[in-house]
Amino acid sequence: MKKLFRKLKDKKPSGNDQGLSETTSLREALPSIAQDITPPAPIQTPVAQPSPPTTTAPPIEVLPSSNICQICFHLDATHAPRDGNLNTKDPSWAELEYNLPPDTHAAKLVPKSEDLINSANGGCMHCFIVRTALNAIHPGWENEKTILHIFLAPGVPVVVRLEFGSLITTHMSREEALQTYGFDVPVKFTVTVRDAEKPSVDVEIYRPLSPSPSGGSGAPGPGFDLSSLVRHVGFGEEIPQCAGNEDSLNFINQRVNECITSHSCEGNNKLLPQLPSRVIWLQAHAPSHIQLVEPTGIRAKYIALSYCWGSVSPDTYLTDARNLESRKAGINYDELPPLLQDVVTCVRALGIEYLWVDRLCIVQGDDGDFSTQAPKMGDIYGDATLTIAAASGESENDRILLERDTKAGPFSLDLKLKGMGTLTLKVRRRTHKLETEYVGGDYGRVSTRAWIWQERLLSSRTVFFTPRALKFECHHHSVWQGYAPGVVGNSWSTHVELASSSHNAWLRLLIEFMKRNITNASDRLPAIESVMKRIAVKTGWSPFWGVFEEKLVESLGWSAIDLKTSSGQASCRMNPGHYAPTWSWASVDGEITYIHVLTDQHYAPLHQVDPLMYELQCRDLDRATGAITMVGSYLIGGIRCTIEPNASYSEESEMTREVGKYRYTHNVRVSGQHPDFLFNPDVPLMSVEGDPNQPYSGSAVRAPYGVDDPTEEWTGNCLVLLVARRNKRSLALLLGASLRNIDGAAWERIGLSTSIDVSVWDEEHVKTGLIRVV
Repeated sequence: MKKLFRKLKDKKPSGNDQGLSETTSLREALPSIAQDITPPAPIQTPVAQPSPPTTTAPPIEVLPSSNICQICFHLDATHAPRDGNLNTKDPSWAELEYNLPPDTHAAKLVPKSEDLINSANGGCMHCFIVRTALNAIHPGWENEKTILHIFLAPGVPVVVRLEFGSLITTHMSREEALQTYGFDVPVKFTVTVRDAEKPSVDVEIYRPLSPSPSGGSGAPGPGFDLSSLVRHVGFGEEIPQCAGNEDSLNFINQRVNECITSHSCEGNNKLLPQLPSRVIWLQAHAPSHIQLVEPTGIRAKYIALSYCWGSVSPDTYLTDARNLESRKAGINYDELPPLLQDVVTCVRALGIEYLWVDRLCIVQGDDGDFSTQAPKMGDIYGDATLTIAAASGESENDRILLERDTKAGPFSLDLKLKGMGTLTLKVRRRTHKLETEYVGGDYGRVSTRAWIWQERLLSSRTVFFTPRALKFECHHHSVWQGYAPGVVGNSWSTHVELASSSHNAWLRLLIEFMKRNITNASDRLPAIESVMKRIAVKTGWSPFWGVFEEKLVESLGWSAIDLKTSSGQASCRMNPGHYAPTWSWASVDGEITYIHVLTDQHYAPLHQVDPLMYELQCRDLDRATGAITMVGSYLIGGIRCTIEPNASYSEESEMTREVGKYRYTHNVRVSGQHPDFLFNPDVPLMSVEGDPNQPYSGSAVRAPYGVDDPTEEWTGNCLVLLVARRNKRSLALLLGASLRNIDGAAWERIGLSTSIDVSVWDEEHVKTGLIRVV
């Protein structure tokens, strides 16, 4: 076993090193820099409880915070500036990641890489630990352009994020913020310019639960407790080297049993669940012992599968009308694709007889029963004893019972302190990316699919088979392999409960949902239907084309976003068919945001000083078509779209290809006394020309599906409908004449504006009336 170690040599202390009391001199306690560190090698350590503290001598104590290293703060969050804001209830990174009390003092440091290196060279042991840990996972990082983020919180491992790129801080004045966002406050942005070819690396530093042969973090040398030097670094367990070994299966069983017996999660009732109308029996009497059955009124435990289908071909293993009877006669294990073989193996090892897989239990094809089975998803996943999420696979051909990659660690970091013993820490690449769990995590392709988004929210319990570790999640908490006993994370699945008590939480779920991909655009609303039904049961709200009827006006405040480009052109696109009314987010394909109408979390202070006051009212709605009739103030406006070539565009540059060949600016004029204002188009727009006697002639409209973006400037008319006011700016919908309703009686949404001066709505030419939007 190769170990990182460092020999002690005499040196003079530097300003960053004054962290120990006079019980031991710095020369004795703090190691100097080792110029030739032996490369670390993966190790495996049996799990045990930490060694008891010494009783022969008092522990080494840390001096007051004024003498703490100002680069790493000796990895002690209580000495560093607090992350989050208690006054505004803005949670810290640790509260979002772990189930911790809201007053937990967490810290997030962003030291300059060169400062940390210099501090380590100057003798700071804790900076040296960080530096050496990064070298273990990413050798040579010191010679690259990097950004460091150090995440500290009591009782949990230290996480160091290594990003490749640079930081740029920009300021936006009140006037600029008003023009761009409609917020009457100055804004400060810190933007990370990342190297697109080098993903960030999250490194975890933790104390092992088992002592090493040389003493370990909990085994002191003569007269000293070395663990006090890193007492703020949390413990961690070793992760099994195989996702399908006995330790991993025990992890699943323990978590499931704990949830069923101790939590009040959805589906935890005394009765066994009723089996779905079609399910796979793994203890069947058929020769293969695997059989598709159609039980009636049978109650038993079963496991559901959540996975990425991958591309569908004639060879795809599924159930359709042609092979339904043969599947009911028996299924050959050897004919199953690799993913399903592993799932069957896992389910059997867990001692459960029944398995539900959508591709096998729902008859596929035009003559199948998807339309009748899809609405049952809420009950199917909600009643399952466990859902297996195949997060490490991208299709049915990928296995999940895999060996772990040993390049990710763990590595042993042994600091030999002269006359004191050895201080042992462990270093590994983090199993999952930090600061992603509260938005659903990033586990690969499985985290990008819309149907899986719904399956996860509906499931009572889910175990994720990710490439580096298993993760268990119920509606009470989550636990990753590698967590120390008693350490748990928050559950993203609880967002469905949060959305039942907060409309803001529901809007945040919609933002996440629209980031997910879906194969068939027509499935976008069905893929969220069961979640909306569950929320409706708890709130009494009425689902209506992707929103809730009782919150309709607030739900109109979405806008298309474009995180990749600055072209001024909408990133969303039209769907190939008309699957939802244009006022609904479901009418477009792409990412959206509700940033302009959110009033909770860090938007709460803004809402207090610059509240959003709604004026638009819904007078009538048509459930069959989704048409809504609103009553409110409106103006007739004129849009001018200017188009300029993008001087930096190059076919050879991926970045400029994403921006596109042109830059678009959409200006609207509603009154000669007020300056033009900008707005965010929902999708690429165009102007309709033709018979001037037609009501839609000259109107700005959404460019139909498949139509190329315009390359020449254009002008068009629109209707500007007031939704809500702020102190100085207003929120308004922009509408164009409906091409599908040529009698001129209806309008279609084309965009949203947050920058119209609120005084515009007090002028004489403003009208009030009924507006029908389809």
